[in-house]
Amino acid sequence: MKVLLIDDEQRATDALRLMIVKTIPEIQEVIVCNDSRLAAEKIHQHQPGLVFLDIQMPHMNGFEVLEKIPNKNFKIIFTTAYNEYAIQAIRYSAFDYLLKPVDMEELQAAVHRFVEGQEDYRQQYDLLKNIMHNMSASSSEDFRLALPTKEGVHFLQPHEILRCEAVGNYTKFFVTGGKTYLISRTLGEYDTLLTPQHFIRTHKSHLVNKKYISFIDHDGFAVLKDNTKVEVSRRRKEEVMASLK
Repeated sequence: MKVLLIDDEQRATDALRLMIVKTIPEIQEVIVCNDSRLAAEKIHQHQPGLVFLDIQMPHMNGFEVLEKIPNKNFKIIFTTAYNEYAIQAIRYSAFDYLLKPVDMEELQAAVHRFVEGQEDYRQQYDLLKNIMHNMSASSSEDFRLALPTKEGVHFLQPHEILRCEAVGNYTKFFVTGGKTYLISRTLGEYDTLLTPQHFIRTHKSHLVNKKYISFIDHDGFAVLKDNTKVEVSRRRKEEVMASLK
């Protein structure tokens, strides 16, 4: 497997290359590009299976690099220094990224997901478009959430989501119109994303959009506007009640 590292900082690519060579035997060749203007040519020349792409670079940022490549037949993992807005845009699009300086365990986990997964590059293209949509949004409240399923990628505005329920390591989404989607990510991941969007964790297995809660009944259940009931755990009841006032 060939890997291409695209980052204008040579120290960053040196460190990442060393980590890959020492800890990830599945990767046979690591190519480095420290000039974003040459990135498209390097991809065409070497045909890597995996590309680690820095977002913030002089001359061209990571998204502009991708716009120059019509056929993205490789897996992309973004690398970025701390930028809350960009990271949220990426996370809402169910896309892999690594925060710089790169943590070795997170690097290994990202590569493992690539090696184990059956990558659908058409789906990756849809997710990239969603990142661009989110990056151009006026605020994070206008972000679209990407839900990748076997049938394709579904895009939702947070206000369309009634609630989410943990099903093992999966999350089941209940949305307006009666539709449901089962996603292979944990409820904890969506808790972090959706809590700033007026969602509340009523129970370890339930995350609910507050605007759809009608009241808390005498049995301690949250009754939603569609008359479904969601459990509120004892230890979370006070927090839920306070947030609904």
